[in-house]
Amino acid sequence: MSFTSSVFTRAAVVLALSLGGTAFANPVTLELKASGFTNAGTSYPGFDGEVDARLSWDTANKADPIGSFLSIDIEIAGHQYTMAEVGIANQGGTQTAIGAIVRGANAVVGDGAVNDFLIVFDRVNPTITAFAYSIQGKTNAIWWNPTTTSAAYVTNSVPEPSTLALLLPALVGVMLRRRSAKA
Repeated sequence: MSFTSSVFTRAAVVLALSLGGTAFANPVTLELKASGFTNAGTSYPGFDGEVDARLSWDTANKADPIGSFLSIDIEIAGHQYTMAEVGIANQGGTQTAIGAIVRGANAVVGDGAVNDFLIVFDRVNPTITAFAYSIQGKTNAIWWNPTTTSAAYVTNSVPEPSTLALLLPALVGVMLRRRSAKA
């Protein structure tokens, strides 16, 4: 076996094994939408419009609890939440609760001191089961019980490699090795 084909064979095997390890977790993205919130407490007009959220995480099975988010895109009443502001509050069965961590990710306090939210959704059968938020500067008010909600998984723009694509470098290496052994 020549030095070049030996190096190529080993590189192909290493590449196939390294790609194979990442093929089990798939990034998933869930889009959530809610509108028609009820304003409980002091009435502040103009804050019951649609709220959109987009959450991405890695998982081998959507029924598995979410370990951490890859990305989030949540804007509520002009406040864009960052990854550092959002936490996973609870995961029971297929339900997940997420929220702003400023007061604990599992409760919303409507005292107007901070922007806060809580969303409870089903990971397997995408639905919103609870959604509430409060807004900094708007005292004694919580927006909750949206009249319209939707939740759906969206296709990620980068497809996962197929099994054949993962095995192709190893197969090429084996063929080259056999070829050089016959020579």
